[in-house]
Amino acid sequence: MNKIIISLKKEQCPVYVDYPLSMLGYLLKKHPCGEKVIVITDENAGRLFSEDVVNSLKGAAKKIKVSTIKPGESSKTINVAYNLLKECSLFNMERSDVIVGLGGGVICDLAGFVSSIYLRGIRFISIPTTLLAQVDASIGGKTAINLPWGKNLVGAFHQPFFVLMDFSTLKTLPDREVSQGMAEIIKSAVIRSSKLFNYLKKIDASKVRNYLRYLVPECVMIKKRVVERDEKEEKGIREILNFGHTLGHAIEINSKRLNHGESVSVGMVGETFFAFKKGICSYSTYENVRFLVKKYRLPTRSDVSAEMAAKSILFDKKTKCGKCRFVLPVRIGAVKTGVEITPNEIISNWEKWNE
Repeated sequence: MNKIIISLKKEQCPVYVDYPLSMLGYLLKKHPCGEKVIVITDENAGRLFSEDVVNSLKGAAKKIKVSTIKPGESSKTINVAYNLLKECSLFNMERSDVIVGLGGGVICDLAGFVSSIYLRGIRFISIPTTLLAQVDASIGGKTAINLPWGKNLVGAFHQPFFVLMDFSTLKTLPDREVSQGMAEIIKSAVIRSSKLFNYLKKIDASKVRNYLRYLVPECVMIKKRVVERDEKEEKGIREILNFGHTLGHAIEINSKRLNHGESVSVGMVGETFFAFKKGICSYSTYENVRFLVKKYRLPTRSDVSAEMAAKSILFDKKTKCGKCRFVLPVRIGAVKTGVEITPNEIISNWEKWNE
């Protein structure tokens, strides 16, 4: 077990790494709050873990409610958020009470968003049960829901009261979910750690589950250092965490078959190719990123047209004055932010890497 503290200007966010779900109640007593807890989860995570979470909470909360939604990105909507807010209100949740998000990236984003706006903000505990959520979505305080034409366009910064990661939840994941999480791990390596990148090149991809106890804390530490320097993306530092996501989100919102991690993997390959074309990185950097993505059984091409992707990118949160801004690799372990790429450049170069 490992406790990592994310130190921010106004607060601290403890991340309890490799703590069992059964310790949730104990940790809640260490971080006193109100009497009521709503556990927001989805049908998949709820079926597997909600009983353990509720049993742990019984010694720390007087009133406990579980709200279960359908799994998947389609639940990150204003309608689902409204229904959850309604449940909070009818349960008479007060500002000192707690929302627990139990699940993957969708739950982290959605439950965090609901907690950020209900009563102008109440406490939120994140329990990420997928690899993607443990290495990325649960850390840093970004919460959001989608609009039909764009990812995460409605959201707020709202730091968790604390985060609890139980590695035993990862044993339940199918291989595709592990691969999806590996996309965010590769992203972390490209933006900040050549050491991690080389480690990923050396280990046996077919046995990657054996290395998660090392990989998850490494990624938490990388994100911790970035978030501590630029919590609300005001200095341009935190923007590096969006590598692969500008193209990735545009692909994901239009794709019929790719999930978030798979879309980001394609986005990383495409954005590294653009970096090469602009003379920002070498061709070998592009080859290395593409190699690592393929090694972990992630896609390097999408089912989305260049025109559809270029149109969706205009709604990206980093767009300024109608210009698309990207995070592009300089080399493994370092990236450049705010690089402008026109829709025409995206379209004309699409087939050169998306093949």
